[in-house]
Order: sequence, then structure tokens, then C-alpha cells
Amino acid sequence: MGGSSINGDSFALSDLFSKATYMIDYYQREYAWSAGDVRTLVDDLCSQFDEAVQDPKTRRGMRHADAYFLGPFVYYEQRGGGRFLVDGQQRFTTVHLIFMHLHRQARELRLRDAEARLDRVIRETHGGTWRFRIDIQERRGLLQALYDGRKYEVPDHGASLSLRNLHARSLELEQLLGERVAADDLSRFTEWMLDRVILVGIQAPSRDTGFRIFESMNDRGARLTAVDLLKSYLLSHVGQDEEELNKSWREMLASLTPAREDPGAPGRFLKSVLVAHHARLGAEFRDRDDINMALHLWIRQNADGFLGLKQPNQYFRFVEQLIKLATLYRTFQAASERPYPELEAIYFNTVNGLANQMTFILAAIRSDDPLTAAKAKARLVANFIDRWFVLRVLADEPALARDLDDLTPSLVPQLRKCKTVEDVAACLWAEMPSDDGFESVRAFGLRGNNLAQVRYLLARLTAFAETTWGAPDLTTAYLSLERGWDVEHIFANKHDRHPEILDPVEFRLLRNRLGLLGLLTKTVNRSLQDSDVPSKVEVYRSENLLLRCLHRGFQQSQKPIRLLIRRYNLAQHMCALPSEGGIRAAVALRQELYRRLFCEIWKLETLGFPAAEPAVVERAHDQATATVKGSVAEETAVRGRAMRPTDLQRMLRAGKVRAGSALIGTTSGHEVRATVQDDGTIRLDATGDVFRKPDDAGQAVTGKRCSGMTFWHTAVADGTLRTLRHVRDAPVAA
Repeated sequence: MGGSSINGDSFALSDLFSKATYMIDYYQREYAWSAGDVRTLVDDLCSQFDEAVQDPKTRRGMRHADAYFLGPFVYYEQRGGGRFLVDGQQRFTTVHLIFMHLHRQARELRLRDAEARLDRVIRETHGGTWRFRIDIQERRGLLQALYDGRKYEVPDHGASLSLRNLHARSLELEQLLGERVAADDLSRFTEWMLDRVILVGIQAPSRDTGFRIFESMNDRGARLTAVDLLKSYLLSHVGQDEEELNKSWREMLASLTPAREDPGAPGRFLKSVLVAHHARLGAEFRDRDDINMALHLWIRQNADGFLGLKQPNQYFRFVEQLIKLATLYRTFQAASERPYPELEAIYFNTVNGLANQMTFILAAIRSDDPLTAAKAKARLVANFIDRWFVLRVLADEPALARDLDDLTPSLVPQLRKCKTVEDVAACLWAEMPSDDGFESVRAFGLRGNNLAQVRYLLARLTAFAETTWGAPDLTTAYLSLERGWDVEHIFANKHDRHPEILDPVEFRLLRNRLGLLGLLTKTVNRSLQDSDVPSKVEVYRSENLLLRCLHRGFQQSQKPIRLLIRRYNLAQHMCALPSEGGIRAAVALRQELYRRLFCEIWKLETLGFPAAEPAVVERAHDQATATVKGSVAEETAVRGRAMRPTDLQRMLRAGKVRAGSALIGTTSGHEVRATVQDDGTIRLDATGDVFRKPDDAGQAVTGKRCSGMTFWHTAVADGTLRTLRHVRDAPVAA
């Protein structure tokens, strides 16, 4: 395998996918990326795009943005323009799925240039027909459904792991991209991805050479990782006990990499624990970034500085503490994969994409904590994060991992100083987001791109109601996109059945309220289609409690159900819909039912937090954090990353639009009016619903994804109506 016959070059994604078709050779493994892998890729891409948008160079177009390196791949050419992937299948497959979802959105938004460019990297003409750029026979049906915008059902029998994973990841990508890429940014995001995201290709001269490269990469050992380099550096400084510590280190790596192959687990643990226990978090420090980029270099650079590693015994204690923390961490790692008693919130946070919760959990734990104390602390931290997530979702605020990261500088230094479980509880109580009795539930519903969050809330509500009276806990099934549960609308999308609601926009918003949604198996849900409420309620009789109670024949006769209803005072709410008042009365009844369940599920005492008077808790909190002040290594005067403002908020600050300005949109010949609020949000005049993003407000009133900046119009100086995009792009003087 001569080195002179192997060539390398860099490629933009547009060149890679528009000039060749890719195939996978028989020795390649299945498509096996996890939901976490896909979320990490989307987060990385969207974060880099956000930076590119803010760069002055990109005012002339995204082609002037800095290139983003996505990694290497290995391939060999075949006659006819086909390429066999030797290494890189996981990234190529996921990028191709991203193109699929962007293409569908561009088609819905009528962005013809973006749609055409994406079409060229998704498929090509071949022999008088079309074939996909990643051409694998068993995937064609799924890819065609994605391309056409149709639902796809994975065969019950015979479906490979690759096909099942491909389907699951495609569902997750649809939600992730909807959350992260605004409709008004879709053209620029497409341009940036195709032209500025780069892969480096290593070309093998033949199939046999490609196979030998694959063997050498997978059978002859991998290159040293940052974890290997860190171990080498630390153990070389511990002195005479190096052999003993090396054995313990290897056992630690084995415990963090269970039967489920996950070679990145040790690295994630070390990054989390270094940030949790050692990183300087002041605004002037880059420790978090440096640890994530090269943790071994960060240790070397700071060992004899603030880390205080000068003598062999200090290195020994440092490594010993890492190993002890890893032993505790393994329990939390396992709890992130499936619900553990008392640690369920760790699993919930993972499902919600908040894997960075481990930094906060480890910050509260000491290496000499017994497992019972460590679990109690972890429970408190995970419950705090889960409740933080729920309150932000209800308030229509972003609740992604990067938003949780903003709590790191202020919260982690406080958690480091907590010795006992009571200290952790007091610390987190003082930082708990304000509780308004979950009044925000009354106006909350399915809107914009919050389907994943709505599914999560319904899963928790349904599981709570069911398990409280003794039914099996189906939370994981409700949350799984592959287990066959849909979000069900109790009222069909038929405005003409509700003459009491004159405004079609009001009907759409009411129908999407959380209380008028439930979880239903896919087969049952699809059989109902547009059935009227009485027909649906008949079917609900054999479903979960939150739907079953809608039937007038619902008898609270079973003692466990009676106790549930009496315990939480639900008799007037867990019942059939009102006979009068139509959909408005139904919303009021059901939203109150759900609000009461919210209050019970996320009650502070239920989550393990003190019920003491605030003054008592604040004194405990002050004692736990007093020594943080003044410490250079644990600086807390930190500015969290500001939430990226929407275009409308930028316009408000620039004086291009004023608070109180009227907005007008038209859908199906019906005029919709809204008002710009002081904080740059949009309030619908008819219903009072408030939206942070113009896209979300536009989608709520039209019922489909749209660009809010082109949907909404406002009056300019001469009295004519112009789109928000026109006003945004016009000179300030205009």
C-alpha cells in the first residue's frame, strides 16, 4: 500500500454531492449514529452558522464566510462517476438526510434557488430515471418518502439496523432543524452548508487498497486520543505508584465504555469533570473552550499554576479523584440511557438534548461522597434542570443545551462549595426559576416548532396520571419516536364544525392548546383521521386516563382512580367536555386539568427541595457559597451568553420599527392583526397569544411553516404596507 498512490484533497459539500454518487462496500458497518450524535452535529453546524451570520464579511454573501471543517473521509472511484465510501458513511448519510429536510422546507417556503441547489446534491438522473446521491437499495423507499414529504413506516419484519436508525434520525432531524434554522435564514444556511462546510477526502487507488486502509484503521489500533495523552502525562508524574494507578485508570475507561460501543464516553466524562471541578469560569478565561478542544493540553498548561500540581503526591491525588468520580459517574451515565428510580430526570434531560447536565451534576459531587449521597445530589440537580426546561418551554424561551450552558458560570462555582445534600438543595432552591403556579400552561400549546417539547410534556402528564393509580409506566414508550405514539388532536381540523368561532386563526390556536392534545397509538390515531369529537371519545374509552376521562360513561368507580382524583382535587376537571361553550369551554376545562398536574409533577417538595421559608433557605445558600467570593480560580462575575436576538428585536433596537406598531398578515383570504411588544415579541390581537419569533407567529396563524419576515407587514413612513424583511433591509433613514 504505497503512500505515493494515495491522494488527498478538500471538498465543499456542494462539490462532493453534486458530482458523484456514493455507495457503501460490504465491509462497512451499519448506519449507527445515535440521537446524541445527530444533535451534536446539528448544534455544531448551527453554532458555526450563527457565528458566520454575525461576521461582517458575510454581508457580501455566505461564500465569504470562514470554512468549517467537518472531518476526513476515505473513498475510491469507480467507473461511471460512482464512489465507494471506505470511511465516513455516518457523516455522509447524516448530511444527506439534512439536505432532504432543508429541501422539503425550501419547497414549502417556495425558495426556488435553494430548492434547486439542494435537489442537485440529493439526487441525479441515471438511465432515464432518478437515483439518490447515496445509492443503497434498502434505503430507497425511505429516502423517496422523505423527498416527497410523505410519512414512512418501517417494515415490522426484516428491516435492518441501518434502516431503523435512518428513519429515527430523520424524524429527529426534522425537529432539530425546525428549532434551529429560522425560515428567513434557510436560504443563507443552505448556501453556507453547501459552499463553506468542508470535508477532506483521501482517495485510495483501488477497491483492494480501500479495504486495506479500512483494515488498518479499524484492526491495527487507533491514533492516540486526548484521553490517552492525558493519561500518559498524568501517570508520568505520579512517581512509584504509576503501575497501580495505570490499572485503576484502565478499569475506569472500561467502566465508562460498556458493552454498547461508545469510545467517546471517557472523553465526555473528563471534559465534564474538568469544567465542573477545575475550570476558571470568569469572562476573561477560555478554560471551557480549551478543555473541549484539547483537554490534555489544558492540563499541561495549567498543572503547576492554579491546578497546583507540583509534586508526585499531588498528581496521584488528582488522578485518584478522577477515578473515584468516574465510579460515581457511571451510575449517572447508565441513568441517562434508561430511567433509574429516583434519577428519572437524568434520562428526561438526555431525551431533551441536555447532555451537558453532567457538568452540573459532577460539580455538586465530591470524590469521597458515598454513592447514596452522590445519587441524592444528582437527583436534585437533574430535577432542577428538568424544571428549568419545562418553565422555559412554557414561556416560549429557548431551552437547548447552549442555553443551559449559560448557567455554568454562575451555578457551577456555587455547587462546587456544597458539601452536603442539604447544601445542594438550598443552593438550587435559591436559583430556581420563579414559579407562577404554572399559570403559563393556560395559553400554551402546539406552535411553531415545539412538537418535541409538547410530546415531552404530554408524556410526563400521561405517565403521571396513569402510574399514580397503578397502571404501568410507559414514559419511555411515549417519548420514543419509534414506539408508535402520536400527538392526537381531540378536535379535528374542521373550522366549519364550530360556528361559535368566527375567526379561523382563533380556532387553529384553540385546537392546538395543550389541553386539547393527548397521546394516542399511531394506528388508532390514523384510523380516526377527521372524525368528530363524539366518535373519537368512543375510541378513547380504551386509551390512557387523560383521554379515557372524556367519555361521559367514564366512571370514577375504581378506588385507585377515585383516590387520584380526590388527592389532587380533579373531580371537576378530569371529566367529559362541557355540553355548552364549545371549544372555548373545552380549552378552559382541560388547560386547568393539565395545570394542576403540572403543579404536582414539578412541585418543589416532590422534587426534593426544601419547603422552608425563603429567608431560611437563603441563609443556608449564603453559607454554602460564601467562600466562592474573591477566589480567582472560581470567579463568578460572569456574563452568560446573550440569547441571540430575533430580527424583529434587532429592528426594534435600531429604530426601524417601534413598540406598539401594528402588524398585518393574510392567510386564506383572512386578515390577521398583531402588535409589536416592548420586548420585540409579537402579540396576536384576536387571542392575546405572544410569540418570540415572527416565524412562530406566522406558522401559528397559517398552520404551516412560513417566513415571518415576509408574512408580516407593517406601515412605513408614507403609510404604505411593507414586509418586515423590506423594513429590515431598508436604510434607517427610510
